[in-house]
Amino acid sequence: MTVEPASARAGTAPSPWRLWVAAACISVAVVLTVVAVGCTSLALFRNSAVLTAVLLVGAYWVAKPWFVARSERWHRVITFVPLAAYVWAQGLVVVAAASFLPAHPLEAGCALIMIWGFHLGGGVREPTSFAFERLPGRLTWAAALHVAAMVYGTLGAVCLIRTLPIPARYATAVFATSVSVVVGIVGVTSLKVFSRVRKLATELDSRAQKVERSLERLSRSPIAERNQRRDAAEDAWDDLNRTLRNKVETGFHLYGTFVIPSETRVALEAVVQEAIANPGAPPNQEAAAQLRALRSACSVKIDTLA
Repeated sequence: MTVEPASARAGTAPSPWRLWVAAACISVAVVLTVVAVGCTSLALFRNSAVLTAVLLVGAYWVAKPWFVARSERWHRVITFVPLAAYVWAQGLVVVAAASFLPAHPLEAGCALIMIWGFHLGGGVREPTSFAFERLPGRLTWAAALHVAAMVYGTLGAVCLIRTLPIPARYATAVFATSVSVVVGIVGVTSLKVFSRVRKLATELDSRAQKVERSLERLSRSPIAERNQRRDAAEDAWDDLNRTLRNKVETGFHLYGTFVIPSETRVALEAVVQEAIANPGAPPNQEAAAQLRALRSACSVKIDTLA
């Protein structure tokens, strides 16, 4: 499960100058970010943010050929960098928003709502490589980032409410209501999201186990019973396939993080169908290995009472 086939990385390794140019661009971007966070000028912050984005995109395109030639271990780290950078950028925006308070609640609110809007729009795409190996972290980070984005959006709305011309006699009531909303988001929503993740992991483990056992029983069954065993295995796969199509942190299929990428799910389906069609053949062992990897990833989140 590598990012690129071995043949794609074969040949002459790209020159190291690409890595140094990319490192220089990233260093300048970091300096600009530090300057922007420390300043009080909204125009300077905006211009620095645009220039930082341009530098980061340029660094990516310059360094990409060099990184493609790296080993599988490198690729596992490299493909995680965008998500780590996204979390880092979120922290910088939150720090910038806090620096605007209490004098500029409008700017702070817009910055926090921007995080929520970007996350709702898809955020940074989850890496599709190493699908099963990354699943335990995906079940945790997807829910955590979703809750954090909702909290930031709610706090941003509270900051915008502070800019409204509210009479002094209502200020206390408005503030108390805003705090109650924030507590509700943090408490109720986070519990619901994390409960969904535990329930999803439990269902995945249960249904993957049924498929694995169905394939095993099919391979051991006599010829006369194979049609019945084959039907049971197909039904078990249909249940697992439907569960794999769910999003981790939300019930909206157009928004959220996949359990495993679509191409990985299609590949797993092909292996399982081949194992069903040819009991005891090598695809049976391959399907069992992938199903065990899926169950292992979900094991730490199992909660039958969720």
